[in-house]
Amino acid sequence: MSAASATPSPCSYRHEHFRDTLALGLERGYTFRTCADYAAKGPVPEQLLAVMRHDIDLMPERAPAMALIEAELGIQATYFVRVHANEYNAFGHETLAILRDLVDMGHEIGLHAEPLDLQASAGVEPVRAIRASVAALEGVLDVEIEGVASHNDITPDNNLDYFRRTPAADLGLSYEAYDDSGLDLFAKSHYVTDGHFWYWRTFKGGELTEDRSCLCEHFDARRAPVYALLHPHLWFAKHFQRVNH
Repeated sequence: MSAASATPSPCSYRHEHFRDTLALGLERGYTFRTCADYAAKGPVPEQLLAVMRHDIDLMPERAPAMALIEAELGIQATYFVRVHANEYNAFGHETLAILRDLVDMGHEIGLHAEPLDLQASAGVEPVRAIRASVAALEGVLDVEIEGVASHNDITPDNNLDYFRRTPAADLGLSYEAYDDSGLDLFAKSHYVTDGHFWYWRTFKGGELTEDRSCLCEHFDARRAPVYALLHPHLWFAKHFQRVNH
């Protein structure tokens, strides 16, 4: 974290550092937007832009802490939720209450889809599964689901392959998180993602680079646009792990 921050913290996956990172982004002049907002408006010339995205792969109970930090700083983010996860029930009492709280905070909810996995495991046709999942989320959350993001699980399938040949518009959606039509951001951004053995990865022009910079370092260097993917289950209030650059 830059010395310019009022309360610097060591680079880590701690909530404290997440707050410091967002505060630094605001201090450096970034405008934060959801995926849906970016899909609707596109880039703004001469604007430092950051799109914040969270994939709820596991442990939905970890999402509120990050969502609250964002909301307290006036930042809206996009949270993609799995409907067919073995690891959690998106419509269970506690998880549903969490998702409704995220909506109340002003965050966007999208579908974290795994159509090829579901077709292989249960024989459900992808279009039917995606449309049913979107309708179910819209029904219980009373929101419009505008976007979908491919979920990458430990299977032989790459669910993104389905969306490479099936545009989001064909599914009644505005965008897919990696497309070059509705969102058109992945290949035009500094795509920064956590995970992978406690280090960050950066894609530039859609290609993986050797850059292991923490998200805070991207903000400090005023790189733009930044498209950030953070997984709530990796982040903690207290944890011994730190990110090694």
